[in-house]
Amino acid sequence: MTLPLSGPAYQQAVERAHGELATLTSSAGGGLGQLRGEVAESWRRSLVVLGGPAGRREPRMVSDDALRDVRQEHPLSPVLPIIRRLLVDPAQDAGLIVALGNAEGQLLWVEGDPVARRRAEDMGFLPGADWSEASMGTSAPGVALYSGRPVQVSRAEHFHPVVHPWSCSAVPLRDPADGRIVGVIDLTGGDEAISPLALPLLSAAAEAVHSAWRDHALPAPVALPPLEPDAGRETLMRVTGGLPPRLSGPGGALSEVSGKHAEILTLLDWHGSGLDGAELEDLLYGHQAGTTLRAEMHRLRRFLATTLPSVSIRSRPYRLDGPLVTDAVLARVALRRGEVGAALSQAAGPVLPRSVAPGITEIRRQLEADLRESVLENAGIEDLWSFAGRPEAAGDLEVWMTALQLLPGDSPRRSLAVSAVERLQAEET
Repeated sequence: MTLPLSGPAYQQAVERAHGELATLTSSAGGGLGQLRGEVAESWRRSLVVLGGPAGRREPRMVSDDALRDVRQEHPLSPVLPIIRRLLVDPAQDAGLIVALGNAEGQLLWVEGDPVARRRAEDMGFLPGADWSEASMGTSAPGVALYSGRPVQVSRAEHFHPVVHPWSCSAVPLRDPADGRIVGVIDLTGGDEAISPLALPLLSAAAEAVHSAWRDHALPAPVALPPLEPDAGRETLMRVTGGLPPRLSGPGGALSEVSGKHAEILTLLDWHGSGLDGAELEDLLYGHQAGTTLRAEMHRLRRFLATTLPSVSIRSRPYRLDGPLVTDAVLARVALRRGEVGAALSQAAGPVLPRSVAPGITEIRRQLEADLRESVLENAGIEDLWSFAGRPEAAGDLEVWMTALQLLPGDSPRRSLAVSAVERLQAEET
């Protein structure tokens, strides 16, 4: 039986959507209606980071020495025999590849059918390659790491054309102690990689890995900062809410940060593994002509040297070095850990609400969507009520309906919730 994701009609629709990408901008919402929701959202994020399907011809790579160090330190290393027995051996017999990656999307091991592995190397699918969304756009490992959910991506659903002959399924791996994402398992090949058995097989292997980890405390991954800025990172940059962006440390406020400087620091903190010059320029300016990133980076480095000398910006790629974290990233970390209240506390409102930079607009949209989804699915009435009081939720009928359902019958808040629901329902008619 033809699989829906690999069926000719759907694949033709996806190919047509690829043809429309050239006319879309990073903020465009149209043109992708024929795609599955999670794929369309990933394409929009990929447009912001990569600019277009040919925006990056090959993935970012780490050196052999760096790959060796990451492998030795990663908790996947001691459970490799489990994964090889449950996944790699069956995959090899079926002509498939199993890839294991860390939380940043770097592939640490790629094993399985030798012929398929050699073919995959031609598109950069090999150990040391970065297959996060920020590096290669939509793929099962990248989307699974971003969303925290099992994912299947078929052929043309991949953002980059070089990956269109392939299909893949992936599941994230979590620390059993706190739920944080520490890696990903991916199955790549032909249509067999997205068969109805693929995700159950991956999920069973992931559960076996989680079981092996339960008796051992896993080390915190480098890319995920702690929830409190003084627990490892001393300076917090507040970029959410209505106030101007500002730095604050254990001793109190340090200074306000100008708009363009705040945008750059927010982008570099959000994309923790780094951005090359072209990527950062696109995220800041989009397709504006006459922009000079180099001059702006020079001014920002002078500002940091004067105001926050413990923080610097490294090059190739551009990335933060030093004790700085934004409240937007802390909110994202909290959401990944399932701590909705902490996320609401960290994110006081929209990210840099006055910014029109394409990359900031996308971060703002992503964080608002993730907060809303977590609040609706997991929050108690206090967190839900707190979210409902935000300006961005004032016109959200679903939020107010959910609050009305959770409020006790004798709660004095019910009258306000009823009023909001009636007003919003009247506006819809």
